[in-house]
Amino acid sequence: MKLSLGLLGLLAWLLLGPGLLARAGKLRSTRRNVGVVVVGDSSFQRRYQAQIKSMRCYAERHGYDMHLLTASEYDECKHFKDFFFRTAGKHCTVSKWLETQPAHYIAAVFDGDVDKWIDHGADVQLYNRCLFHEIMAGNYMVRNTPFSRDFLMRWAKYYDRRPKGFSSADNGAIQLVVMETLRVEGFETCFNMYENLTSSVSNLQPYWDYVHCTKEAIGPARKWQLPAGSLTLWPRLEFYVADGVFLNRWASEEVGPVFHHGIKNPDEVTSFYYQDLEKCEVNASSVLRSAAQLGETALHLAQSYPEYFPAGSACKQCAERCMKSFSCQPLEDAEEPRPKQVGAAAFNTAGFFLVDSAESRKHSWGWSRWAA
Repeated sequence: MKLSLGLLGLLAWLLLGPGLLARAGKLRSTRRNVGVVVVGDSSFQRRYQAQIKSMRCYAERHGYDMHLLTASEYDECKHFKDFFFRTAGKHCTVSKWLETQPAHYIAAVFDGDVDKWIDHGADVQLYNRCLFHEIMAGNYMVRNTPFSRDFLMRWAKYYDRRPKGFSSADNGAIQLVVMETLRVEGFETCFNMYENLTSSVSNLQPYWDYVHCTKEAIGPARKWQLPAGSLTLWPRLEFYVADGVFLNRWASEEVGPVFHHGIKNPDEVTSFYYQDLEKCEVNASSVLRSAAQLGETALHLAQSYPEYFPAGSACKQCAERCMKSFSCQPLEDAEEPRPKQVGAAAFNTAGFFLVDSAESRKHSWGWSRWAA
């Protein structure tokens, strides 16, 4: 949630352990159609030069391209100047930039053994935030297809549809863009809540009510197969990036995310994460832990926050079943519980019963009926 925004919403990232070479180094000689993309103006790039350097270390190690964009490259994107929605220019810029790249070029975009997500094959990949209710806006992976470029441009254009009150900028908008893309019923219900957000940041309840609506409509994380393309929403802690603070800023050479989000202090890069940033030498004693130790940390986090992680072992995404091994997978396209999709003609008017109870609000990972 963005309470204040720089060009990319106060986002930063950190490369995780050197042993990732063992997990993804094989890609160096076989895959060059992949790039790490950072969008930020010159001031942003100076401020986060240590974090960007760490990402360059990662890209060079694994044979990926590294691209720095300023969000001023394309005339079509320059009108996104509002302080609280500048990231629309980011999504617009990435969409236009992809047009200059080879077909199916894969861009890991920031505000990856990435082969797990590269080989996943979806056109658009997003993830649920760790201990917040939303789908995350700052970091995503897109394949250069018409479907992906259209998705990014529709997202950017929410700049012109933003409500008067607090809506968390592009982080609020992405929930509706996903609903539009999936054509799940209930868009009109949730969009009306979004359109009528008038409260300031001092009262976040209307915003969370709106997010609750979109969560109930979209349901649990899933691999969606659509006529024009595909979109995958990953469960918490299962994407290539996660909030480092919730994992004690630890990483493993074997499992888990490969980047940390939210590391804004450059001193942390050079004192905690790296023993020599210029040589790309990671501080293994500070950062690296065994797969078992990192898995126990993730499981304990999940058990401590049942409102964000389904408990037990009876379901595919239940914490005790898969969190310790970082193997909680998105549901398959046809797997239940599945939202109802509607045709284009009825999309904006399809009925939607919003489950609005204290019990349903406990389960931000998707439908309250999933808990049963």
